[in-house]
This record gives sequence, C-alpha cells and structure tokens, in this order.
Amino acid sequence: MRSLEADLLRCGNLARSAFLRSLGHSTRSIARARRTGATFSPRRGWIATARAAPAALRAVTLGGRLGGASALESFGVWAGHSPGLVVAVVPGASRLPPLLPGESRLWASDRFPANGDRMFRVSLQDAILQHARVSNRAEIIATLDSALHHGLLGQFELAELLAALPERVRPKARELDASSMAGTESLMRVDLRALGYRVDTQASIRKVGQVDLLVDGWYIVECDSREFHDGDAQQTTDRRRDGEATIARFGTARFTYPQVMFRRAWCLQVVAAGLAAGRPC
Repeated sequence: MRSLEADLLRCGNLARSAFLRSLGHSTRSIARARRTGATFSPRRGWIATARAAPAALRAVTLGGRLGGASALESFGVWAGHSPGLVVAVVPGASRLPPLLPGESRLWASDRFPANGDRMFRVSLQDAILQHARVSNRAEIIATLDSALHHGLLGQFELAELLAALPERVRPKARELDASSMAGTESLMRVDLRALGYRVDTQASIRKVGQVDLLVDGWYIVECDSREFHDGDAQQTTDRRRDGEATIARFGTARFTYPQVMFRRAWCLQVVAAGLAAGRPC
C-alpha cells in the first residue's frame, strides 16, 4: 500500500487532493489523515503537512502558486533582490483573498506546464518568463546562468525558452555561462564584456585557486556573498588568496553582494581604474 506521508513528502508536503487520489489514496484515507492532525487543508482541493514551505502555503492560500522570483527561489535559482512573495494566478480566477504588504499577484497562463510533483509552483521555464517581465537583460542572463549551473535546463528546454523570451531581454546562447556560481558574478561578467574587456569565469590560478572572474588575463574580480564569506575562517582564506595574487602580480578587486546589486557602476569604475593603472611589475 502507498504511504500518504511519503507521497506528500515527495510533493514537497503540499499537493492537490485530486493528485493524491490519482496515486491511489482514497478520499476516506485523506480525510482520516486530516482528522488525526497529520495533514490540513490550506485551501479547498489542497492537502499539506506542517513541514510545507511557508511561501508555498501562502501562495496556495491566496488562490495561486509560487510564480516569478518566488518560484525561482524554490528551485534554488538566482532571482536577484527578492521583491516579496509573487503568486501566479490563472486569468479569470475570482474570489481571491486579499494580499498582505509585500505580496503581489501575477496573472499568467502556463506556457510550459509543470509536469513534476511540486504543484505549488509554476514550471521553471514559466518562472523565468514571468521574472522577465520585471527584469533587465543582464538579470535574465544571471538567472539563466544559475539554472544551467544547477543542471535544471537541458539544451532543448533552453532553446524553447530563449525563443519565448521577450526580445527586450533575450540573450544569445553564447552569452550564457553555466560555470558562473552566483548571480552577482554573471552581472559583473555581462557588464565588463559590454565595456570591451575579456572576461574568463572561474579561472584557476596557481596558489590562489579558482577566482570568480579574470579580466584581461591578470585582474581578478571576486564577488563575495554573505553566505560563503562571512566567517573568520573564510575571511582569513580570502585574505591569503588576495596576498598570493599580489605576489604573483595579479590585480584584485573584491565586492560584496550589495555593492554589485546596488552600486555596480561604482564597481565597474574600480575595475576600470585598476586595469588602467597597468599590471604590477
């Protein structure tokens, strides 16, 4: 016999009751789980456990699914500065609960219907299309880089998605880089290349290790995240790497997430000034 708990876990602890019935769970067994407190119904037609993600629960409660940036975050794909909860709702939906501050509804039909078990979010391709409505070209490149880096888009899916993206933000496939490990790296790479610099991603340098970006073969640009560069041990490692780079006559610049996101023009000025000074002798 199938386990309702196991099937809900596979679905992210939040699933449509009709889907659970299609797996062989009877209406009686689903109702019994609710009576015992093992599950609850956040909205008619949905079953959840206490372990369901709060954002997904809220999206379902509001009559939709995670969409746009919120769906991308649930996939682990970079979506830039979070705008708050984004709820995707099918056109024509009515009697929807009111939104709270910081929440938004996005009315959109499925262009690429989701076929996985996580029914509380739109498909990855639709999430990127929806995110493109409020993003610029560099940001969409960063999002696509992230999806490719995590192995979530195949070449056929990517080609379909690129064809569907608005021309305003549509990149060429050769502009994407699956080796990019963070959205801030992608943003800096795109802008530096637009300025005419040669930029290599995740270059390996003896005694220094792998660096985020190597500009014109000798200037290192590191884009630090709070998640991986905050502790004392990592700070010590970063300073050692910078020192080794200086000894080997590489220029270096290190930027934080807020600097890249909100002061990127200044970051580009710093890199340009470093390059203009010439490689250390």
